[in-house]
Amino acid sequence: MWNVILDALKDSAIAAPFLLAIYLLIEWLESNANARNAAVKLLNGKFAPLVASGVGLVPQCGFSVMAADLYCQRYLKLGTLIAFFVATSDEALPILLTNPNTVGSVWIVLLVKAVYAVALGYLVNLFDKRALVSRFRIKDEHGCCHHEMGETHKRTFWGFVKHPLLHTLKIFVYIFVINAVFGLLLYYFEQPILTFTANLGIAQSFFTALIGLIPNCASSVLLTGMYAEGVVTLPALLAGLVSNSGIALAILFKQKGEFRRNVLVLLLMYFLGTLCGVVGGLFAMI
Repeated sequence: MWNVILDALKDSAIAAPFLLAIYLLIEWLESNANARNAAVKLLNGKFAPLVASGVGLVPQCGFSVMAADLYCQRYLKLGTLIAFFVATSDEALPILLTNPNTVGSVWIVLLVKAVYAVALGYLVNLFDKRALVSRFRIKDEHGCCHHEMGETHKRTFWGFVKHPLLHTLKIFVYIFVINAVFGLLLYYFEQPILTFTANLGIAQSFFTALIGLIPNCASSVLLTGMYAEGVVTLPALLAGLVSNSGIALAILFKQKGEFRRNVLVLLLMYFLGTLCGVVGGLFAMI
């Protein structure tokens, strides 16, 4: 059990530097108009889903957490967020690469997730009419914006790093708690999950996509382990990895006032994962 807690702490600690780097970058953008305009174009422009897919493929859950946070602050369209989530593989890629039984499947997983993420990103963005903000702002621990773009004032080093550090610490604690809770659940129920999944046959994708929704790095580890042991098929693995976005879904539901939209994201991720697995299974049968 303590190994699960330590793993949760490790996974949370790994994500923290990436989050801090992003928040420091956003903080710096507040004082650089040219960089700000370039960033807004990148986040909201025509290449946004393509960029999101490329970044999401990096096996690091910190990027999906970053995307969820930026989406909550209205810097990303829904399609761009979906592209981040679908491309995210969390711990799956390193495990696939280091296992001789699964290394041959890595290119299929990467190709499917990359193409699927880009296509869905552009498609969903066509229907997302939510207005995005054109100025960066970081919320402090009380939920208020401490300052916005356009302000010109001298700032000390502590003034520059204070809010990114506080924001990172707050997210780190939240990620650790969620990781620990769901890690323990998976620890105690892993064997029943394996037995149940093995008996599902062609319906595996409906269940593996559900496992993928669990906001914990252990879910991708479990899915990849089941594939390596022959418990699930490659299409079923893809269903789970497509719906998986690490801890990011928990970050979405942490925000107040967007519950219905967040439920829509949750259901959409499950549907997209299941669809990928079912279609992949049909192709495998041909």
